Amino acid sequence: MKLLILHASAGGGHRRAAEALAVAAETAGHTTVVRDILDFTPPLYRRTYARGYLALIRSAPELWGYFYAHSDRSAQTPVERRVRAAFNQLNALSFARFFRRAEPDAVLCTHFLPLELVSNLPTRIRRNRPLFGIVTDFAAHSLWFCRNVDAYFVATEEARRQLIRKGQPADGVQVTGIPVMPGFVPDRDPADARRQLGLSADVPAVLVLNGGLGVGPALELLRTAVHAPPPCQWMVVIGRNPRLEARVRSAAAQVSAPVTVHGFVDHLHDWMAAADLIVTKPGGLTMAEALAMGKPTLLMDPIPGQEQRNAEHLLEAGASVRAFEPEEALWKIEALLGDRPRLDALASASRRLGRPQAAKHILRDAVLRATAGAGSILPTAGPIPPLPPASRR
Repeated sequence: MKLLILHASAGGGHRRAAEALAVAAETAGHTTVVRDILDFTPPLYRRTYARGYLALIRSAPELWGYFYAHSDRSAQTPVERRVRAAFNQLNALSFARFFRRAEPDAVLCTHFLPLELVSNLPTRIRRNRPLFGIVTDFAAHSLWFCRNVDAYFVATEEARRQLIRKGQPADGVQVTGIPVMPGFVPDRDPADARRQLGLSADVPAVLVLNGGLGVGPALELLRTAVHAPPPCQWMVVIGRNPRLEARVRSAAAQVSAPVTVHGFVDHLHDWMAAADLIVTKPGGLTMAEALAMGKPTLLMDPIPGQEQRNAEHLLEAGASVRAFEPEEALWKIEALLGDRPRLDALASASRRLGRPQAAKHILRDAVLRATAGAGSILPTAGPIPPLPPASRR
């Protein structure tokens, strides 16, 4: 089959999920076209959509939390739905032409904007091609719910129930987990992974993640660690933020414990494998990757809205702990590294939640539904049947 996989560059997680789906599809013998929906919009719309989100979560996260909660309540009102759909379609006129030329057999969306655009395409253009939504957080915001979506794939039973309450048929929502790349697998030995990265194999390691956009706790954590660093080695991944990386390197030079600082890394799974504990913001994809590897996590600075909901799910499941201030985080890091049973319990809960094969399961279900036709009812639990034979175009 020819699969069109759409994402939006508002945060890095939507793109990573799309890439994971593409790898799973191509491994199974399908062809894929992966596109950022914002590439089909005017420059001003694109900058406002992507950079506006980043600026808001950096400078006024509480305001973003307000917008998140307000839109969750109002997104499905008839007037707002019609106005939003008309505005987005007007700003993505070239997408309909692209879609007509692409002629996909099915469409998978890891962001709600392309999902809504495809769901509202005229019948003469969409031609009943199956459409699937892959929710990339642990809760399903109202913007994810669109008409004419054949199935959703979600991370939790809560997210499944949220979409059903909004009107999606129960057989059209599967709990599969969030798709991650094949390298994010459990049970890699941390000491071996540290040796491969040139780190000390015998010293506990803490991985600090700032997210793909460079928004996170690393700088304040290292500045605080200057005074009393826990007995461990630090691995810090900043993401795409050169200015912040320079400031973090300066702070790291003042810490007496070993610290390695990196910007954006391609093989994050290797750094996760080396860690005894991960300190991070609870972004959906980052947490899905950590869970897939069975790693305990200490959560800091969740963005009000989707990350706060992610954090609550993980804390409730016993896979994470939370710190509100850098001093508290350092104390909890030292306490956890000195309490192996507690650290192992967090890791065990993380492994139970982890879905390292989510991308494969989503592809299998989507292909089966696309092959069987819209509206087919598939099992909601148990093993997923093998993929049918695929052909390349």
